[in-house]
Amino acid sequence: MPVEEWESRETSEDIISLGTLIKLLWDNRKTLYKYLSIGIVIGLFVAIMSPKEYQSQATLLPEVQSSESGASRLLQQYGGILGINAGSATSTETMISPILYPQIVQSLPFQLELLNTNISFPRFDTTTTVFNYFDEIYKPSILSYVRGYTIGLPGKIVGLFKSEGGTQQPLPNEFKADSIISVTEHQMEIIENLRSRISISFNDEIGVINLNVRMPDPNAAASLANLSIDLIREYVTRYRTRKAQEDLEFAQIQKSNAREEFEQAQNKLSEFRDNNINLATAKAQSQEQRLQSEYDLAFNVYNTLAQQVEQAKLKLQEQTPVVRILQPVQVPVNDDTSGLRILILISLISTLIGIGWIFIQYFLLNNSSLEE
Repeated sequence: MPVEEWESRETSEDIISLGTLIKLLWDNRKTLYKYLSIGIVIGLFVAIMSPKEYQSQATLLPEVQSSESGASRLLQQYGGILGINAGSATSTETMISPILYPQIVQSLPFQLELLNTNISFPRFDTTTTVFNYFDEIYKPSILSYVRGYTIGLPGKIVGLFKSEGGTQQPLPNEFKADSIISVTEHQMEIIENLRSRISISFNDEIGVINLNVRMPDPNAAASLANLSIDLIREYVTRYRTRKAQEDLEFAQIQKSNAREEFEQAQNKLSEFRDNNINLATAKAQSQEQRLQSEYDLAFNVYNTLAQQVEQAKLKLQEQTPVVRILQPVQVPVNDDTSGLRILILISLISTLIGIGWIFIQYFLLNNSSLEE
């Protein structure tokens, strides 16, 4: 058989095969209509029953550590004039890696601070803490109830046999970072709910941080996103400057004590000179020299500590990280869960299932007829 004739027959068979499939779908169009109708009904139900969720976004630019900061250059230029040692004030600590920002946001102390903060919920005409909103105001959708009493039914049955444990335990607040935190099971459910609504990621290619916050209220979503940015800045600053802040507070206390001793020595010397104007005796001159020595020593100690305080302030400023906002938080206009999108998606999936079922039936019938 010539090659051209063989290729022509193959092409003809392919066309016939494709035409057969199209005819098969046309002959079974009622079945497709049924599956499409089922998909539309399910899609409408899901679209109507799905709660509206609004997403607020922001883009942050974390500080990248440089070899020499502005405070270091200032110390090198004017440190000698001020009597400050520029070398000792230079920071050798590294910046917190932006890769750790998601761990900071998902940490329990961070989530508890968010839950204990008051924000406005205009849709519900109230201002309350995030925890109270999810505990008393927020109502899950019907689909969430269905999921809870199907997939989550075993957990609810187990919960019936657990004791309530008396009065409701208040949400932990104002705790130290290294303290042991205790929360109830109900509080942990709300914490996990909030965690699922806040996502943060670091794009290492361009060096930016993307923050996304979802809430049932658009203004609340923007407020929570803005609050998250402030807390991120606070956490990063607190972590990196803790040692420098402790050094500054210690130097300020020592400076205050040295100033009191200096003023006492100054008053004693002034009072002695007022009472002994002529200094006729050697004893008086010797006492004046002793008071002068005490004054000079107190002044030198006070002056040294004053320099250390300024040095500690510059070091604190140098170690304070800067997180800049590239894309500010914006109040979302449209909800994130589009009903039309859900309807189209479910209808398409249902139609594809119907097409698959028609093809399966067709091939099964052909195989059975060939075997006979």
